Amino acid sequence: MVDKWLKWENGKEWGEIECPMLDGERVMTYYQEGVPCYYSYTAPFVSDGEVGYYRYDHDVGCWDEDTFFFMGEYTEGMLFKFG
Repeated sequence: MVDKWLKWENGKEWGEIECPMLDGERVMTYYQEGVPCYYSYTAPFVSDGEVGYYRYDHDVGCWDEDTFFFMGEYTEGMLFKFG
């Protein structure tokens, strides 16, 4: 499913969480430094030429399983920032 993992330019590691949308793989999650961590996010990743990520809701204690956050078509050298 994941062709290539990318990285957040301004993300801080939160910790690993098992992600059911990625076949139960444990993935590192990230958040934007300096803001409350209500959500953490997978690193952006490329799948079938598209870039996206998944979100974990810490208030509810589960993944937002219905939403793939689409960031566009992958182009080498793209930068990804929380913002």
